[in-house]
Amino acid sequence: MDRGAYGEYTSFSTEVKEYFIEVSDGVQLQIIDFDPGARKGGPIVLFVAGWISLISGWKGFLQEITPVFRTLYLETREKSSSHVPPKKKVSFTPERLRLDLKEVVEKTIPVNTPYVMAGSSLGATAIMEHLAAPDGPAPECAVLIAPNADFRFPRLLTPLIMMLHPSLYTVVKPLVKWYLKHFRVDMKRAPEQMKKYEGTLDAADPYKLKANALALIDYSIWERLPGINVPCLIVGATSDTLHGTGKMEKMVELLPRGEYLELESNTATHGNSAGKMIAKYLKEKRYKSLHKADVPDTEI
Repeated sequence: MDRGAYGEYTSFSTEVKEYFIEVSDGVQLQIIDFDPGARKGGPIVLFVAGWISLISGWKGFLQEITPVFRTLYLETREKSSSHVPPKKKVSFTPERLRLDLKEVVEKTIPVNTPYVMAGSSLGATAIMEHLAAPDGPAPECAVLIAPNADFRFPRLLTPLIMMLHPSLYTVVKPLVKWYLKHFRVDMKRAPEQMKKYEGTLDAADPYKLKANALALIDYSIWERLPGINVPCLIVGATSDTLHGTGKMEKMVELLPRGEYLELESNTATHGNSAGKMIAKYLKEKRYKSLHKADVPDTEI
């Protein structure tokens, strides 16, 4: 148990393991496994973080979830932590991310064990792909924080992504930060959101980032949302102009079993308050049949 690295993300009694899962194309994905041990009455939570995001951005959220539910924090393949086979071209498409989730579930969730999926941004998109093409045991429900049903890149940025070699990422990175700061992030209401994005951009692997960005151009899942029959809680933020609450409300309308929760900011959706609300949602809304002692109360 690496308390030095992840102890601040959970309670002292939670066991923490860090390991890699190899999927069918040879890519190895990092998992941080938070296991509260005696509190195993509830479902396993498979948490899929957003595009190139860092676990440090989820500390408050994880502090509320991990002492209550066994939580598998999965880092997707576009992140620096993944191991890609040398001299092998691998895919970074949403379909490949869906296959990754399927294989991770098969390798980590015991048969007939209830589980739920939670994720943010691109991670939430991968979850929607998984739910739209059911292949294997479905999760009991899904929590989608600022999900993307499509990805719209600035008109001038697309050819720039295609032309530039990843080795020039350090040259382009300031331009991307400038664009986010002036056109996509509300700097007056959520300056901390921009600080977080700057950190993730600094930590990104430019080769994986370019491959993933190219795979997302013209992507859309809008037409398949009505086919998702798993209960979905979508969580948005009033000041998060990058993801847009209007689109999330439209998603709820299209999802047969969708619900919507809106918090004030991107920081709130990643913090302790969101963790408490979602822990309560998983306990009260979807697991009323569980004995109260199996899933401890969380403060609201």
